[in-house]
Amino acid sequence: MNKLKTARIIVQITAFLFASVSLFLLSYPFKFITAKEFFLTSPSLLIFAYIAAQYITAAIFILTVFIALALLFGRVFCGWLCPYGAVMDFFAFLCRPFRKWRESAPSKGLMSKYYMLLGFFILAVLGFQFVWIFEPITIFSRFINLSFFPFVNAITDKFFQYMIINHNFGEGVYDALRNNIFDSRSIAFRYQFIFFLLFIIPVLAALYKKRFWCRYICPLGASLGILSVKPKFPLRKGSCSLNCGRCEQICRSNAIRHDGSYIPSECVMCMDCMASNCRQSIECRVKSEDNGSGKDKGITRKQFLFWGGGVLAAIYMFGRKAYGAGKKTNHPVIRPPGSMPENQFKEACVRCGNCMKVCITNGLQPVMLESGVDGIWTPEMDNIIGYCEYSCNACGRVCPTQAIKALSPEEKMQWRMGKAVIIKDRCVPWRDGIECLVCEEHCPVPNKAIKFVKEIINGMETEVPVVDLDLCIGCGVCENKCPVYGKPRGIVVEPL
Repeated sequence: MNKLKTARIIVQITAFLFASVSLFLLSYPFKFITAKEFFLTSPSLLIFAYIAAQYITAAIFILTVFIALALLFGRVFCGWLCPYGAVMDFFAFLCRPFRKWRESAPSKGLMSKYYMLLGFFILAVLGFQFVWIFEPITIFSRFINLSFFPFVNAITDKFFQYMIINHNFGEGVYDALRNNIFDSRSIAFRYQFIFFLLFIIPVLAALYKKRFWCRYICPLGASLGILSVKPKFPLRKGSCSLNCGRCEQICRSNAIRHDGSYIPSECVMCMDCMASNCRQSIECRVKSEDNGSGKDKGITRKQFLFWGGGVLAAIYMFGRKAYGAGKKTNHPVIRPPGSMPENQFKEACVRCGNCMKVCITNGLQPVMLESGVDGIWTPEMDNIIGYCEYSCNACGRVCPTQAIKALSPEEKMQWRMGKAVIIKDRCVPWRDGIECLVCEEHCPVPNKAIKFVKEIINGMETEVPVVDLDLCIGCGVCENKCPVYGKPRGIVVEPL
C-alpha cells in the first residue's frame, strides 16, 4: 500500500477517535473539554454563522489554517480529517465483499452541492442560517450528543444495575464509569430518533455511490472545493497511454476522467489512485491538466463569485433591511443564560447539541417549530424536565459560535432568562387555601424572588406566594419543583 495512503488512514482514524471522544466525554464538570474547538475546523459552519449573525468568533486563526490547507493541498480535510467522512469510508469498506461499485466519468450532478451552497449563502445574508441541516460536523455532533450518548448511557446504566442487583457484581466498575465516562443521571432528548436517521441515511447512501453525500450535497465539501480549484501542491502529474480506467473506477469522489486527469475541486486526497497498482508503471499517476471538454471540470472561484456577487449585494442592501424591519424580536421560548437576542441567536446557533449535553439538569432540549422554522433544533429550557442550575455556566463555555455567551458565575447568577408567573387556579394556596412553601424554599436567589403575603382564601387567612419580578431571574426551579403535576404547574416561567 502506498505510504501516503497508509498515513491518510492513520490520520483519519486518529481524527475520528479524537472527535468522537471529545464529544462523548463532554459533560459537566469538565474533564476533557475539546468539543468546542472541534467545530472550529469547519470553514462553512463558521462562515455561514458569521454571515447570518454578523458576528465573528475567536476561530479566525483556525479557520485561516484550514483555508490555507485547501489552497495548498486541496480537500485534505474531507479525506483525512472529517469524522463523518471516516464513518462513510468505513461503511463502504465493510460493504466491499457484497457491493461492487462501477464509476463513470465525472457527472454534472457534482455541481449540485455548489448550487445548494449558493442557496445557503443567499439565505444567510437574509438572516436565515440553514447550513447546519447538511453540515457534516454538526450532523456528527448532534448524533453523538443527542442520540448515541443518551442511548449508550441508558443501556450501560441498566446493565450494571441489573448486574449489581441480581448478581452483586460490577459496582466498582459502574462507579468508575459514571465518574469518568458516563453520566450518573438519566439523560434523554426530544427527537433522538430523528437525529439518528439524519446521521445514518447519508451513511447508507454509500451503498449507491461511495461518498454520495460528499459528492452531491455536503456544503463543507463545496466550500472547500471552491478553494481547491488549483491547489499549490496537486497530486503528482504523470502520463498514461493505456487509459485502462482502473483509477477512475476506484475513485471514491468521482473526480477522475477517462483520460486519467482529475478534478482537483472534487478530489478528497484519499490516495486510492496512487495505491492502485497501476497497470502501466508505478510512476503513472493521475494528472490535474484539463484535457477534457471543460464541461466536467467542476466549479471555479470566478463562477461562484459571478453567480453570487451581484445578487448578494442587492439582497444585503435592500432585502435584509426590509426583512429586519418587520421581523419580530420576542422570545417564544426560554433560551439558555447568555444567549444572544432571539433573531441573532437563531442565526448564530449551529445546532451542535453541546449546550444540551452539558446541561446538568437535562433541562435544555431541542425545539421543533415553537420558535419558527428558522429556530428548529435550537435549545430551550424545559422546566418540566429540568431547570437552570443557579451557579452553572456550562452551556456558554461549550458553545462554538458564542450564540450563548460564556458568562462568569457572577454574571450567570444575575442573568434573566424569563419571569415566573403564579397560576392562581392551579396554585394550592391560591386555589385551596392550603399552605405550600415549595417554590419559595427552592428559589435560589439570595433575597428570594418568591415572597408570601396574606390573603383571604375560601374564608380563611392564608399565606400565598407572589413573585418579585425585580429579583426573579427565570431559572425555572420553582416550576420544576412545584408539587402540582400536569400542565400548567402552579407556577410557570414565561419567556421575556
